[in-house]
Amino acid sequence: MKRIQLSVESFIDPEDGGDQEEIKQQMEGRWEKRNHHWVLKYTENPGTPDEVKTTVKAGSDDVTVIRQGMVSYRQRYVPGKTTYCVVDTPGGTTEMEVRTLSYHRQFSDDSGRIQFSFRLFMGGDAMGRYQLTIEWTEVGEIT
Repeated sequence: MKRIQLSVESFIDPEDGGDQEEIKQQMEGRWEKRNHHWVLKYTENPGTPDEVKTTVKAGSDDVTVIRQGMVSYRQRYVPGKTTYCVVDTPGGTTEMEVRTLSYHRQFSDDSGRIQFSFRLFMGGDAMGRYQLTIEWTEVGEIT
């Protein structure tokens, strides 16, 4: 896997028409191509009780996000489809429903970008429209 610097940017439009929320994160990670998939791995809040290990598997037509930590799930995003998963939290489990609206990926030279948007429902309640963008640049080989 290659070392990368990556940024994760999320825009959340709540269902109640409230103000859009924006979350930006910068971190180090790793990435590689495996057959037709791109695999990115990174850790949010490393070394804290809120640490979450994330793996993103981006195929040509879909993307899967696997998160392990305080909140754990494996969710597949497929444009035009509704997908489901179970989310484990400290308070118990709940069902997550995702209606994927769009998905794109691109790579050139030593940098890449994955972008997708979706409507999120937790336990049957509409949570809002989300847009997620992950951009990265290679910074070297892992030794």
